[in-house]
Amino acid sequence: MIATEASAPGASRARAWIARNDIRLFFLASFVFSWTIYGILSLIHIENQTTLSRWLLIAAYGPSLVAILISAVLKPATSPSRGLSFKALFALAFAAAAAVECLDHWWWNHRIDKGLVAADLILVSMAALVLSGVRFPKQGIRELLSGMTRWRLSAGWYLLAIGLWPAIVVGGNALAEAAGLGVPNKPWYPSVPLAPLVVESFFWYLLFGGPLNEEAGWRGFAQARLQQRLSPLSGAVIIGALWGLWHVPLHLMGFYPMGAVGAVIRIFSIPLAVVFAWLFNRTGQSLLPVLCLHSARNTTSLFLPRNFVVTELLMLLVAAGVAFAGKMWRPLRRNGDA
Repeated sequence: MIATEASAPGASRARAWIARNDIRLFFLASFVFSWTIYGILSLIHIENQTTLSRWLLIAAYGPSLVAILISAVLKPATSPSRGLSFKALFALAFAAAAAVECLDHWWWNHRIDKGLVAADLILVSMAALVLSGVRFPKQGIRELLSGMTRWRLSAGWYLLAIGLWPAIVVGGNALAEAAGLGVPNKPWYPSVPLAPLVVESFFWYLLFGGPLNEEAGWRGFAQARLQQRLSPLSGAVIIGALWGLWHVPLHLMGFYPMGAVGAVIRIFSIPLAVVFAWLFNRTGQSLLPVLCLHSARNTTSLFLPRNFVVTELLMLLVAAGVAFAGKMWRPLRRNGDA
């Protein structure tokens, strides 16, 4: 009893310190989690490239997992959830994520080995955890992930989120060809019906290829907190710079193209982060359109080649347009619809 009473003030002080340093801790822990795994993977040889890619995607879950952990510490109170329980939702989410991963292996003809099966089990479990976290007993986790339950939006927001990046790529390629600039060759994809393949790829990316791995952290945690202290634009610029830096090891490892040059061009993550922040706020801080935009962007890379310079410049113009139209330089307390 004495030990319990003595430990309570210590726990409260620790929680208060974490609350004061929540954003710094989030960025630091996200980098440590992801970069540590990247570093380990760079030192070992994994012959099966699909297996390697899945372990890299486990590392990419750093931002969302760190945000969940910090949120749980800051608001540890527990209460029962209404509706489907966390365990039941986790089981359903695990089954759905596993089905998408199995279909992806089948259609893309990936070589299966023990390392891939192990990575898949971890990756699918992480996806199921984030999805089912909306029913987790701890208040902090439920609040963090509540943005995934705000789905009652105009269909136009979802169409914008899914169609924006493909439209930029198509428009950018048209401008590049008109100017006599090059457009890369069409990417390879398996000879299965295109429409189902695109849909499958969209959901695969949403679950494993970036959106669910990161967005609960970058937008749900960091953007939401930064813009309470700064403006939405300032928060987005900070996140965009660190988001780009967070990806750098993937270029240096050769998993992403262009090596060190690719690391430099990550500066274009900043205008992209501005668009994400604008969409996040305009939809009442719903994570669903953000997840759709992120997934659509990654899926497009599988099926549409692009002129990098032109498309990124178009995205820069879009970012400038939404920042100006939304007056994103104003603090939210003076500009509620930033």
